[in-house]
Amino acid sequence: MNNQRITTITIGILLTFLSACAQLNQPPLCDSTITPINKIQGAAAISPLLNEQLTTRGIVTATWQAQNELQGFFIRSPQADDDQDPTTSEGLFIHTADTPHTVDVGDLVYVTGTVAETNQMTQLTALTQVAVCQQKQSFAYTEVQLPFTQQSDLEALEGMPIRLNQPLVVNGHYRLARHGQFTVAHERLYTPTQHLKPGAAAAERAAQNQLAQLIIDDNLSVANPTTIAQRLQLTASQPIRSGDTLAPLTGIINQQHDHYQLQPTSAIEISTSNPRPTALEPPATNTIRVAAFNVLNYFNGEGAEKTFPTKRGARNKQEFTRQHEKIIAALSQLNADIIGLLEIENDGYAPHSAIVELVTALRDVTGKPWDFIKPTSSKLGSDQITNGIIYRSDKVTPQGEAVTVNEYPFNTRSRPPLIQRFSPHNTVENIVVAVNHFKSKGSCPKNAADANADRGDGQGCWNQVRVQSAKLLADAIDAHPDLRRYPLRVLLGDFNAYAQEDPIQVLLERGYYNRIDAFDTQAYTYVFNAQAGSLDHILVSSNLAPRVVYQAVWHINADEPSVMQYQYATPDTPWYAPTPYRSSDHDPVYADIQF
Repeated sequence: MNNQRITTITIGILLTFLSACAQLNQPPLCDSTITPINKIQGAAAISPLLNEQLTTRGIVTATWQAQNELQGFFIRSPQADDDQDPTTSEGLFIHTADTPHTVDVGDLVYVTGTVAETNQMTQLTALTQVAVCQQKQSFAYTEVQLPFTQQSDLEALEGMPIRLNQPLVVNGHYRLARHGQFTVAHERLYTPTQHLKPGAAAAERAAQNQLAQLIIDDNLSVANPTTIAQRLQLTASQPIRSGDTLAPLTGIINQQHDHYQLQPTSAIEISTSNPRPTALEPPATNTIRVAAFNVLNYFNGEGAEKTFPTKRGARNKQEFTRQHEKIIAALSQLNADIIGLLEIENDGYAPHSAIVELVTALRDVTGKPWDFIKPTSSKLGSDQITNGIIYRSDKVTPQGEAVTVNEYPFNTRSRPPLIQRFSPHNTVENIVVAVNHFKSKGSCPKNAADANADRGDGQGCWNQVRVQSAKLLADAIDAHPDLRRYPLRVLLGDFNAYAQEDPIQVLLERGYYNRIDAFDTQAYTYVFNAQAGSLDHILVSSNLAPRVVYQAVWHINADEPSVMQYQYATPDTPWYAPTPYRSSDHDPVYADIQF
């Protein structure tokens, strides 16, 4: 045997050995027959292969396997498996539970597990095998733009990596405190009945608004406000406000319960497009500023001892102190002369009462002679919360006794109005101010046939009660032997009805005007379901309408995330400050009236 033959044989043996080693290093699972991801997802919401154990493959697009994260990773079909069907998703969530697997973005993995639907999210769970078969593989992002055309568009993207190549507008952050989520859309969204009459058009707009929304998640599975602050750089001076904008970003479409959300894979860049407003300048000379402010369950403790917890509001003395600081800051910087208060504790008018404590503090902070209206009764209504009026005695003087209405629905549903006549100091004229808090839209009747059930027209529940409240309010003022003699009237408060809804229209038909449209056609005082609208209004009589020189909303609350409220502040959270911002969930509305 010559040397050349020996060399050839040796090389052949070596190659065979290396080949064998390569095969040994390749996990057996990588040679398995697979079920493509699109077959698992199917074209419907529920997988056609539910509860089946199978093997699939895909390229890892994101991994969040830590205990406080999503406990899994996402994969996308390699190009060879893509069925080019726009109704089927090419993405899938792999639920690793308490057993994380070492995978990196770009790994081609083969996975064996059981098909499941958890929180309406199709996924592979109860894993028996996970094998990395190739590394550093590229994958495609699907280009997406809001709004979606139909709900099925989102289902077809479930589990897939997407790229949103458009500016995004923050519209709401209801879930921010608890789940680290906020909602974006391609534009600012408004509650349909803020601009449209209740009915078919409003219902259509509501459906469109839902298709325009997408929730941005923090990629965590736990409620952890501290982490929220770290992830989003949230502080007391740096909030995420509705109206702020986001740069285009990438992420994975996930589904949780009844909503779809984006698990971001790129940095979230937020621009302050809706900056916080500063303190309001005082009204001009010969002008009286009236305002309505829902103070979100301002309860200062039970009895003279001021013990906590109370029926509503702060759970302890520390929380109340933080709430009190914010409310006082807001009221003092509002620079109003007459303020109608909603959701203040109904605990009378003794020195320990909520309204007395509030007014006393307001005097101390502002140096102004603030006072309050005290009805002839010991309490106004029987509910836990009530309406109140505070005023500057150096600007206006109350005339006559306070008036209320105790007939249905004010005795059981809507809170009794508080009505007071005032004389501004620079005129002999009198102005009638009626503070109102109509029945809310929540806690719907259990019987769907009830006249106050949700009729599907965009007005929610208890609309009939609110309509009755509006009619009775107007009638009571017109019929009152003293009030009816004074045509300069202001109806203000939380009417729990958006601008185009029936209760507001009733009052407009009775000769009252909402002058805010002359100054801001996009005004709003409240954000619900990531949509802005006005539940709080100031309506003036026809005689007074020409004298409204300005009317506006002071946007200190509705655009701010609820995590900024007093009850979320703890020693390790950086977002509490004794400022007006998020002192309530409603924005104050105000009008400057010339006399």
